[in-house]
Amino acid sequence: RESSAQAVVSTQSTGTFPHPAPPTDVCYSRDCRWLVVSTRDGSARVWDLATGRLIDCFSYPTPITSLSLSPEHLVTTHQGELGVCLWVNKTLYETVELRPLPDDTEPLVIGSTIEQPMETEEEEGEEGEWKGLEQIQEDLVTLSGIPRAKWTALCYLDIIKKRNKPKAPPTAPKAAPFFLQTTKELVPKFVVEEKEKEEERSTKPLRVGESDFQTQLLQYEDASALLKYMKDMATPTIDLELQSLSPMDGGSHDLVMRFLEFLITAHTLKTSFDLAQAYTNVFLKYNRRYLMEEGSLREKLSTLRDLHKDQWRKLQRKCQEVVCVTNFLKNVAL
Repeated sequence: RESSAQAVVSTQSTGTFPHPAPPTDVCYSRDCRWLVVSTRDGSARVWDLATGRLIDCFSYPTPITSLSLSPEHLVTTHQGELGVCLWVNKTLYETVELRPLPDDTEPLVIGSTIEQPMETEEEEGEEGEWKGLEQIQEDLVTLSGIPRAKWTALCYLDIIKKRNKPKAPPTAPKAAPFFLQTTKELVPKFVVEEKEKEEERSTKPLRVGESDFQTQLLQYEDASALLKYMKDMATPTIDLELQSLSPMDGGSHDLVMRFLEFLITAHTLKTSFDLAQAYTNVFLKYNRRYLMEEGSLREKLSTLRDLHKDQWRKLQRKCQEVVCVTNFLKNVAL
């Protein structure tokens, strides 16, 4: 008569698995080839069940409270720590020769789950701050690294001002006097209207003498230094300075010629490519009339045009190469 209780079909003794400390958790691999045992001393040992030999031994700074083994990863939790640690099975990605190890092998310390102490300011000062290269190669086009909104707003500053201008700004009602004064003329006018006109004239920005930017522009010897000086300027300030370069707007011929030379040098250096394009756009927009009338600047304008076309032609060719390679890799059957 068959018994309803389960019976043991077969047994196989592979020996004992010695550990230096009491175990905290045990798990098997999915194919039942390996047995992973963690102990209170923070070590974990991997045993080969077919041979009963130790094949791997590692240790952590904090004891392992539980573990789980999948075909690709080993997941462990540690005493006093939040979260889990994920460890990759190297045998799935490279050839690893699993040799039997002696039972008394010292475990290899792998990583730390404890947060490392923060470095002090003195240690950070000794190492110094790492700075990347401003330009890797001279023939490469390099961007400035400043926020895109800064140089984009420079090209559309007039549209932004028009959009943000209030239609009817709030004004406090003025207390009208009992007797309104008039001027002593053939056609008398109210004195209040004259005062309002004077206030409007005083609110208009007036340029008195050379500005700091114009002084820097006339005296600069290194275009990179002037470009760095302009990076620190506010966007409305740059817009006002570029409006005031030509003699028609209170500037001079030397200012226009010097800034045109600066643009040619900036395009030749190929650093801060985005800023050079924005400055060129605004400069031509405000000074195109004077540039067309002044014949002595045509040669420099031709040089700037050739540099601009050459850079954009190279940039467009590189972009087309990237698009072609991307489309090829997307459509190729791997």
